[in-house]
Amino acid sequence: MRALALALILATPLAVSTTSAHANPFGGYTTGIEITQQQMDTLEIGKTTQNNVREKFGAPGRREQLGDTQVWYYDYVKIKHFGKNVQEATVLEFNKQGVLTAKSKSNAVGKTGNPLIDAANGK
Repeated sequence: MRALALALILATPLAVSTTSAHANPFGGYTTGIEITQQQMDTLEIGKTTQNNVREKFGAPGRREQLGDTQVWYYDYVKIKHFGKNVQEATVLEFNKQGVLTAKSKSNAVGKTGNPLIDAANGK
């Protein structure tokens, strides 16, 4: 019996470490790509290209073509057990040459396609 109890105690950290990459040890849940304000500040309008952004952050979760402007959206959601949830979108606009023309952050994103997150956000 003691051997079984010891085996369970030793196996618990292994079971916790193999959970989803989006779950943290305190039960929070994240999805998307977080782009901090410091990272936003490194993106220079008129100089930064789509390739620079893709190398730094990966492909955007959403894209939209508005005339000659291509808009990239990097959505990020963090659902916490304690404290305020985070739901934001980083929006980057590029001209037809693929050069950054505008950048902004919003504090809300639309439907994410993830039922858990959409339900938590009332969508």
